Amino acid sequence: MTRTFLLQGSGEFEPWTAGLERRALAGAVGDGSVAILPTASAPEGDEVFDRWGAMGLAHYAEMGVDAEIVPVKTREDAMRADLAERVEGASMMFFSGGKPHHLATVLEGSPLFAAIRRAIDRGAVYAGCSAGAMVASRSRARRGNGGGSSWVFGLGLIDGVSFGVHWDRVKRMPGLRPFVMARTPPNSWFVGIDERTAILGDGHVWEVAGRATVMVRHERGTSVYRAGERFSTAAPSSNV
Repeated sequence: MTRTFLLQGSGEFEPWTAGLERRALAGAVGDGSVAILPTASAPEGDEVFDRWGAMGLAHYAEMGVDAEIVPVKTREDAMRADLAERVEGASMMFFSGGKPHHLATVLEGSPLFAAIRRAIDRGAVYAGCSAGAMVASRSRARRGNGGGSSWVFGLGLIDGVSFGVHWDRVKRMPGLRPFVMARTPPNSWFVGIDERTAILGDGHVWEVAGRATVMVRHERGTSVYRAGERFSTAAPSSNV
């Protein structure tokens, strides 16, 4: 079964994503619905969490797609079998933006995360924006040799690749881009996704969509891609 990932630099639940989401859902396996998880926003309070959830419901209603909010805010929620079952049955799970460290801590090693992996492996779409995209990165538990550190938010859904988000904004902040890049382990890929820009792919071959660009960097060099263009990230080598 081909695995499918839809990762956005920003701009979840906005009209520009609808066509891309339809394409992703067309080949997805599941009950046809989208499980909306604003988990990364939970540290900002229930009002913010509920606002993101409502935006998601309105977005998918406009698309004519069934959707529900799965109320995972804490690690205790991620341990609940009933919530894991709801996510596993969906055709797409969407993790919206917020605090990537919180999202990674809630999910890591939980029954919910195991359900997410099973769903992806049987053909559901993993979709994430901002924090939701960052946690798809190579595992923070695995460290490369020769310097660098593991990507601090990654849970290893896509091994060998680290994802940066809001990348065009990051580039305008003095010192932040070198700091982020320094945390990317050697012999791995880095993909920086600009705001209101997305990539759709299987973890190795990707297509760019949206308004700006995607920067792809490996030790062999750096390339920039625009909407409609494709790029690939090689299978991870043995030390990543």
